[in-house]
Amino acid sequence: MVIDLDDIKKSEITSYVAEVFYEELMFILEDANDRQVYIKNHGMNSRAFSKDVLDLSSFDPISMSPRADTLFIHLSRNSIYHQLPEILFHPLVISSPGMSNKEVVDAIRENRKRENQNLHFFIPFDTFLFEEKLKLSNRHLNIFTDDYAKQNLFTFANAIINKDIPLKKEQLYKLFLNLCNAEQLKENLPELEKLLRSIMGFEVTIAYKACVLSESPFSSLGTGILGYDLGTQGAVISEQDDICATMMLEELQDYQTLIKHQEIITKILEFFTFANREIIVKHTLLQTNGFSLGTTFLGYDTVLEQAGIAIEKEPIENIIQPTF
Repeated sequence: MVIDLDDIKKSEITSYVAEVFYEELMFILEDANDRQVYIKNHGMNSRAFSKDVLDLSSFDPISMSPRADTLFIHLSRNSIYHQLPEILFHPLVISSPGMSNKEVVDAIRENRKRENQNLHFFIPFDTFLFEEKLKLSNRHLNIFTDDYAKQNLFTFANAIINKDIPLKKEQLYKLFLNLCNAEQLKENLPELEKLLRSIMGFEVTIAYKACVLSESPFSSLGTGILGYDLGTQGAVISEQDDICATMMLEELQDYQTLIKHQEIITKILEFFTFANREIIVKHTLLQTNGFSLGTTFLGYDTVLEQAGIAIEKEPIENIIQPTF
């Protein structure tokens, strides 16, 4: 489908500011990437021009003949030419009282011709400055898609989260957006499972686990300790449950990767759970480690398998790595 420039010039997008118009124009034109786009600034004149975009044209910048792969956006903005002293381009001419009307008209035409030539000369420079300004505008117009804007967003997210979490930029961004909705996610285990799934890339189940205190939380009373050798016997169960998160892994991962995942999950859940809950992270394999050989003979066709084992965070951290 070929887009007619006349149709675009008659549309409402020409009423937008130049930066917004440029983005809309690039979206409309299917062959925008194949065109060379230039900006031609005609100068600011509030009486004559009430909007940024004046016209669209397509011609060769040298021969000035029509070309389909070239596009000029005419704007009512000052060019570099307008910012520089006029004497650089139009030397002062002492007018003579004896000049005829024809000579005056010829002088005006010559100035107009020189002005157009100078405006044309500065088109590449005006285009470059417009593109740089467009990048700045896109940081505000396209916060979630522009590369510069996203980098600023990641910087803000890092500063707000203020935690050393080994997340990639996309993961950090997802966490940041969900922190804005932290009140609805607080202690909401099903929603927290979805959150961890979107960030980690694998299933994580979350459940409450009774908090059993093996060490007495009470001070000594004389020669006895309440709950051990004075009064109630046995372990003490806290009124506040702990949080147990289980990583549902499809394949076994190395030790360092497991520790990294545990650290990430723990620090994320700290945002959305009560501070007096202990967060326990473990993992389990969704598949069994084994093989099957037929149906009859031991050692040849008997199924040998080992079910996935859930390993809690504390035992993993206490594993002593062998040295060779």
